[in-house]
Amino acid sequence: MVFITIRRRTVVLISTGIVLAILGVCLALWMPRFRRFAHGARSGVTVQGVQVGGLFGSEVRDVVLATAARVERQPVEAMYHSETGDIIPEEPGISVDVDRTVQIVMEAKRGEEVSLLTRLVQPSVTAQMLKAVYGVQTNEPAVALAFNVAWGEECLPGILDSLASAGAKSTFFLTGTWVRKFPELTQRIAAEGHELANHGYEHPHPELLSDSELAALITKNEDLIRELTGVRTVLFAPPYGEVNQKIVAAAARLGYTTVMWTVDTIDWQRPEPTLILERSQRRLAGGNIILVHPTEPTARALPAVLATLSDKGYRAVTVSELLPMGKPMDSR
Repeated sequence: MVFITIRRRTVVLISTGIVLAILGVCLALWMPRFRRFAHGARSGVTVQGVQVGGLFGSEVRDVVLATAARVERQPVEAMYHSETGDIIPEEPGISVDVDRTVQIVMEAKRGEEVSLLTRLVQPSVTAQMLKAVYGVQTNEPAVALAFNVAWGEECLPGILDSLASAGAKSTFFLTGTWVRKFPELTQRIAAEGHELANHGYEHPHPELLSDSELAALITKNEDLIRELTGVRTVLFAPPYGEVNQKIVAAAARLGYTTVMWTVDTIDWQRPEPTLILERSQRRLAGGNIILVHPTEPTARALPAVLATLSDKGYRAVTVSELLPMGKPMDSR
């Protein structure tokens, strides 16, 4: 009979090895669960009714994306129906903030129900953009001076000085041909905090243009102003003040609001400065858009116009500052 003698130390080593092997297997089986417990969404958390407890962030993101696809929708732009004259209203879209929703899920408490974080996406063309704006109905004591600039430069420095002295801002609707001739003045207008707006590249009669010609009239000027100043114009004043639904719709398709005026100083006829002052005050009310041009009488009248507005409690602001103050007026 052969007796094998096993030393106690060897037995201990073998036993320890077996225990470690078992522990390794258990740890290998338990570690993923531990990782999910420590780093995954908490137990019982749901997103729109879908269980995501224990899922890692990347896995939760996949769930959110799949759920978002059933919720999101593209905005629908307002449309003008040329045959009936009707304006079909816009419909906002819905967008899901995927990253923020995932963050909320990963921070949610045990058993919490999380909804998708959504926001409305406004269409680029609204029903209001398919109507020309003549002013706004507001109780705010504010008016906008709108300078249509298609010719002349000699009066602009003085006009800008007067606006600066009064602490007033204005909107300058520039033609592209003028901008090309006077780039430094264009840059000064922008640098002094005034609003640059679009008066068309040239000064044709818009009513005689096709849709494609109207689009070119606006975009060619937009590109020029943006290249020179970095400003993307969003307001359009049709040359000669000619406006109809076709013109407004063409501008709206490009993201523009068509702006007219409440009060016309008729300063292009170069009346006496006192008459320009008188006309600027006619039917004075908050929300008025006062049309002016860079003429010599206007430059002389402007300090008095601004002082009179201030004395009556009115601020001179840009058109874009004025528009949110009240309901737009679609006629004078």
